[in-house]
Amino acid sequence: MWKPILVYSTVFIVLFVSHIIAAANDLQLIFQVIATLITIQTLFAGFILHLLRGNVLHARVPVVALSAGLGWAYAGMEPSWTILLWMVSAIIIHILTEKGLKYRALTEPING
Repeated sequence: MWKPILVYSTVFIVLFVSHIIAAANDLQLIFQVIATLITIQTLFAGFILHLLRGNVLHARVPVVALSAGLGWAYAGMEPSWTILLWMVSAIIIHILTEKGLKYRALTEPING
């Protein structure tokens, strides 16, 4: 139960620390690639947990906090209404992911 959450969290933390290091060393391309990966990981947290054979529902609360942080970063670390857009977008994607996976079992390897 906790393994998918730990894998997701570890990857997120490694990417986050890496993007700070890239920014501090003026490695613009690496920073942008890592920022894109962080954005994808944040917006599709539920689906990524599903792929890691975890429960999509465990991403409900964290996706709101992570998307608020993402919005804060993209708004230049200043208060902005665009932060709310990031949060609403992530929530909508998560709800659609939950609805889309409602009748599907956790991902399993195919035998045959």
